[in-house]
Amino acid sequence: MAQSELKSKKSLIKLLKNAFSGLSQCEEIELEKSYRLHGKKIKIPIHCHPLQINLPPEGKALHLYPESLTNAIDNSCDSPNFIVFDPETYYSEISGFFRIEEGEKLVIGGNDKERQKAFLNISSRGRDYVFSIGNEEGHLIFRDYSPRSGSCISPMLKEKKMMRAVSWRRKKLKRLLKIFGGEITTLPEKEALSLLRDVNRLMADEAFREKDEDGNPGGVIKLPDKMTPFIIGDLHGKVDNLLVVLSQNGFLEALEQGTACLVMLGDAVHCEEEGRYHEMEGSILIMDIILRLKQQFPEQVFYLRGNHDGFSDEIAKGGVAQGLLWKKALNKSRGKEYRKEMERFYDLLPYAAYSKEMICCHAAPPTSKVTLEMLINIKHHIGLIRELNQNRLQKASRLGGYNKSDIKRFRKVFDLPSDTPVIVGHTPISMDDTLWVDVGEIENHYVVYGGNDDWVGVMTGIGDKMYPLIYPVEPLLDYINNLSDST
Repeated sequence: MAQSELKSKKSLIKLLKNAFSGLSQCEEIELEKSYRLHGKKIKIPIHCHPLQINLPPEGKALHLYPESLTNAIDNSCDSPNFIVFDPETYYSEISGFFRIEEGEKLVIGGNDKERQKAFLNISSRGRDYVFSIGNEEGHLIFRDYSPRSGSCISPMLKEKKMMRAVSWRRKKLKRLLKIFGGEITTLPEKEALSLLRDVNRLMADEAFREKDEDGNPGGVIKLPDKMTPFIIGDLHGKVDNLLVVLSQNGFLEALEQGTACLVMLGDAVHCEEEGRYHEMEGSILIMDIILRLKQQFPEQVFYLRGNHDGFSDEIAKGGVAQGLLWKKALNKSRGKEYRKEMERFYDLLPYAAYSKEMICCHAAPPTSKVTLEMLINIKHHIGLIRELNQNRLQKASRLGGYNKSDIKRFRKVFDLPSDTPVIVGHTPISMDDTLWVDVGEIENHYVVYGGNDDWVGVMTGIGDKMYPLIYPVEPLLDYINNLSDST
């Protein structure tokens, strides 16, 4: 451990002890210093510290961490945000959390009881208890609204607990490094071709896909009920965004255990940043990563075809013919045989996926007549392909777009309830966010976009429902490749 890092931790512990000195002891909490609230409001003038909160009546424990402490790169506390989670599930399974940004307040026991039950596992008795955490101008403000059975707040001063979130992330990053053969980098030409051919063999008989009438893989994946889906949108060459998702939550562990599946909504390639539309290096690397994931987890990783997944001269951005540039880049770096195999990969891709919890596709539900049989035999319905991966939400300037009725009809195609989430990518509502809820004023309709510079959104199942989660983007690629066993 670096000397500066050790000094930083000692200073943090000293600050914590000074801040909590003189506060009342709370006997049911094991940590040395704690404070019990009885209908009170307290303000803690410390920005960087993890806390444990115990709520009545059963003493349910929640953890409150500065979000930067979940950053595997360093232990600095440069983020004003805090996250609240249940430590019993957060480190062991796919679970939820609440982010408290600067100027915001989380009210536990407030109006959001359903999500609090799912994310924090608060019992029915505890849900009637009201407790709030505010994040205001560098201070945490706690308020207990019950004068009878108060809550308890304790600093987590032991290094193991203070560093638990960081250690947890680093272990995931090391496992990712192992999956990718010790370094996440663009593969040599022969190795890349061998990988792609192997994946195409898997795709020709891909799990959970009914064959079409020609005996080829159909256009639909029906995910098994036992698997928890987690879904990310258009990555557009953002390698770090994909690595962030794989190293957060319990996603990677669930893939390894076969209890979850990753569904990518297409368009992993082609940079969306103005002035960089012609760059293809990130596209080559991210496809190497996705193909390796598919090879490693053939029944847990699925990629749906998007409108950028091909070499057509119609694939363009800002006047740049990205489809043709992609073809030339692969011909030059990997050879024509690889490019032909990539064409086959695109031809083998499905267009939609569904489970008892959700339906997803790249761009849009069809506005025309559609049946499940038509989706399975989608290669005989070219117009249907264009709708699924090119159409957008209806608006005054786009009368041919999809609307609420199309979402409703799409659910009926799969014989799913009227409140089943329908999740698409393709059309970010703005370029400064990553996930949008009830899009077009359509309940349970989500757009998820994976190519944002600062945040990456995920739709995931928690319990028996799908929920949106958002994570800060971190520069993980270089960090992962510099990891060692001693890190």
